[in-house]
Amino acid sequence: MKNRRVESKMITENTQVTTITNEETGESKLVTLHRDHPKPTTRREFLATGMIGTSGMILAPSILSVLARPDFAQGADAAQCTVQGNALPAFITLNLSGGGSLSGNLPPLGEDRQPLPKYDLLGLGPDQSVFTDNTKGSMMFQGVRVAGTQNSGVPAGFFWLGVKLRATQSTLDKTSLIAVAVASNDDTNSNMADASGMILAAGASGSLLPNLGVSTNTGTGVNQTAAVVKPAAPLIVRSFDDLQGALKPAGTLAARLTDVRRQKLLQLVNSLSGSQARTIASAGGATSVALKKIIECATGKNIEISSKLDPGIDPGLDAAVAGVWGISPGNKTGGNYATAAMVYNGLKGNSATTGLEMGGYDYHGQGRANQNATDQRAGEQLGRILETAAAMGKSVMVHVMSDGSVSSNGGSMFGGDYNNDSGSRGMNFIFAFNPVARPKMKDDKFKHQVGFFSPGQGASDQSPVATPLKGAVAVAANYLAFAGQLSKLDAIAPNVFQRSELDEVVRIA
Repeated sequence: MKNRRVESKMITENTQVTTITNEETGESKLVTLHRDHPKPTTRREFLATGMIGTSGMILAPSILSVLARPDFAQGADAAQCTVQGNALPAFITLNLSGGGSLSGNLPPLGEDRQPLPKYDLLGLGPDQSVFTDNTKGSMMFQGVRVAGTQNSGVPAGFFWLGVKLRATQSTLDKTSLIAVAVASNDDTNSNMADASGMILAAGASGSLLPNLGVSTNTGTGVNQTAAVVKPAAPLIVRSFDDLQGALKPAGTLAARLTDVRRQKLLQLVNSLSGSQARTIASAGGATSVALKKIIECATGKNIEISSKLDPGIDPGLDAAVAGVWGISPGNKTGGNYATAAMVYNGLKGNSATTGLEMGGYDYHGQGRANQNATDQRAGEQLGRILETAAAMGKSVMVHVMSDGSVSSNGGSMFGGDYNNDSGSRGMNFIFAFNPVARPKMKDDKFKHQVGFFSPGQGASDQSPVATPLKGAVAVAANYLAFAGQLSKLDAIAPNVFQRSELDEVVRIA
């Protein structure tokens, strides 16, 4: 090795002190070697002494720690390195933060599943005419009558107007609707109403990404607390860059490398890792097999992910999906782009569950015109989700919920303003879409509704869904029925419902 001078001196019978001098810099270093160790002559041997630094070298991940941890190696082998995408239907939560009037958009039924005597506190008039006059109540989905428009032109049920603006009739014809009559606390994230943890426990998973969300407050990705099962920490998505950043190298490396160069680098590191395994582990041995699995999982899988990045996660590159959301791949900073990407990746199976949040639903006292417009925005968001599923040919369940609700002082007025918080008038919606045919619903006395409202126009606490937690489990139960895996409910949410209650709770046949 030129420019290196080596001088040795014996200090004991078995050891020697070797002085290594760098003749270019004059730097010297004392190294103690065992007697039968040769003097360093190669670059590798000088590196081992620390005389030459590693600047400018690409270092493959060390596997020495793996060799010392056979339990880790065995775990990787058992996992088989394979991450499957969703074999289950996609699951999307749409939380209307603040207490929106869902029951004012879908007139609830009583315990006998007949109309209530009055609907004035729900902003739908002093009697049952919301049902009996077809100009007021319109039919949607599997024949469910929703709030429509009064003869005088005073509107109600703007949520459905929004749905119809964004989803085609063909899509709605393949969608089933369930109403869950459940009270909840107003203006709080403490309601145990999020079902995503139970959906993940049922086996929902993503091939590239974890569960997605937009809120950091509760650990669920939305501004609602988990019911029964807490989900894994979600990836918080505020922009499309958050999705890309989760799959690309960290730091400035991502910015400096083109996609092609990034893949080449991963391939190089993978090659070096394989060389390490061949050097340290005997060919065909148990350790060698375990190392091969770990290398494929850690580095080799990154090559596959890297090659999928842009075409695999970008909704703007799917013309049909881009059309639904009104987005362009040339402008990824628009307000809809991140939401479209979350929905797209959830439907595609790239991510596990998806949690979306819409604000502005603490709208009591702001006038019916503003309340109608805010409800319409929620309906449009749901319509886009359903239409995206139709464009992609994917099944999806959407859970629409809110923290609390509102009440009206409408009296004799149809379409009266919502003036007060009133969580007792709460309701959740469940939508199930199948691209082949509408999911079959039970044809029995409970109709489309789980739980019921009392004559006083509030969700009853005597029904199977007397609490937000039970309402969330009802969502999970119908999801499992939709997926053909209702038998998993006892393991995921044991003892929440009595066997006799499930006839009412599960509406999907």
